[in-house]
Amino acid sequence: MLNFLKRTFPVFLSVALFITTILLCCLKAADNDSNINKPPNINTETNDEIIITPKKVSNKTHVFHKDEMRGVWVPYFNLSNGSTQMSEDEFKSHFDEIIKTAKNNGINTLFVHVRSHCDAVYPSEIFPFSDIFAGDSEVAPDYDPLEYMISASHKAGLEFHAWLNPFRVISDTEKKSLGENSPCYKWLHDDNPNNDRNLIEYNGGLYLNPSQPEARSLIINGVRELVNNYDVDGVHLDDYFYMFTELEYDSEDYADYVESIDNGFEPLPLMQWRCTNINVLVSGIYAVIKNVDENILFGISPQGNMENDLEMGADVYSWCSRYGYVDYIAPQIYYNSDNPSLPFEETVDNWKNIITNDRIKLYVGLALYKAGSDEDEGTWQTSDDIIRTQIEYTRSADTDGFILYSWEFLENQQTQSEMDNVRDIM
Repeated sequence: MLNFLKRTFPVFLSVALFITTILLCCLKAADNDSNINKPPNINTETNDEIIITPKKVSNKTHVFHKDEMRGVWVPYFNLSNGSTQMSEDEFKSHFDEIIKTAKNNGINTLFVHVRSHCDAVYPSEIFPFSDIFAGDSEVAPDYDPLEYMISASHKAGLEFHAWLNPFRVISDTEKKSLGENSPCYKWLHDDNPNNDRNLIEYNGGLYLNPSQPEARSLIINGVRELVNNYDVDGVHLDDYFYMFTELEYDSEDYADYVESIDNGFEPLPLMQWRCTNINVLVSGIYAVIKNVDENILFGISPQGNMENDLEMGADVYSWCSRYGYVDYIAPQIYYNSDNPSLPFEETVDNWKNIITNDRIKLYVGLALYKAGSDEDEGTWQTSDDIIRTQIEYTRSADTDGFILYSWEFLENQQTQSEMDNVRDIM
């Protein structure tokens, strides 16, 4: 069944997205922007997408590398030096060290976590300031961390991509509180019961509901604010989409959708409906970015396992084959050659093969954090040049580069031998 879905998903969704343009207008939640919650424009005669023409031309100063992408992810918790109330000088000194470490290891692009929990590491009219900087008091610092991170990165010749978690508000593994100035707090505590449906509680965590237009609008408007106000080179989503496979968490939303379908039409099955909700978001983000600045890149880093991606609502087959979704895809191929189900080389080749749109670049996400560890039954301890070998394979496979997870492992006792070998080929 999964093999059948792989072959038919892009074709099926070409038709499904057109139907969904009408379908989504029937959902109960109101949309603040009638243009951002629609799929890519569809030519109704051919069912092909019409390429969006940007309305604005960039007047920003970007840093782009024409050759190989050599990136590293910088998670939100790496932005702190252990204090939630860093002074401006302390933060700048800390981020300068992040830049120095990256450049010392041959990195040319930073993917920096700027929105991890429906918050922001910059002054925002939409989201509260991240507690990395504001702490429990929710008092924002009197400086702009993101403005400095971008300018310092560009000055050092590094490309800067703003990394976002689109749906996560509070995860089950982190004891974060929901501040009163969060839009999610307001949804939970206002008098409108429909606003509760913008959020889903799952496994001890709280997430924005992908099926609700108002929740998607929050994400898209946040991206608009970001690219309007900051000279980012790219916007980057990770693999947080649908956090569950069970129907119980969105059964009411799905039932409303099924009820909205006119007689004579068949509703989408659950999995395709979820994929369509995510595609509406992804295409909306793409359109907003390109309307602000056609040069800003937009990419997604899904899981390396394509079957898992589909179950999470991440339609990677359409993203990699059609216009209007992404500029690059960066699958997290966190496996080595000894993985029995997803050996590294075969998995890279599979991702390479599904990219049929020649405008889309492939960056391979590599699990530097596993190097030298006992992960995956100790198979990362059989050699000290696994990451180097993987980088060399991405080059032989003619990909466009790689991204290491994460910055803290560039210079780390666990990965020292691996990185000594990696630096020889950077």
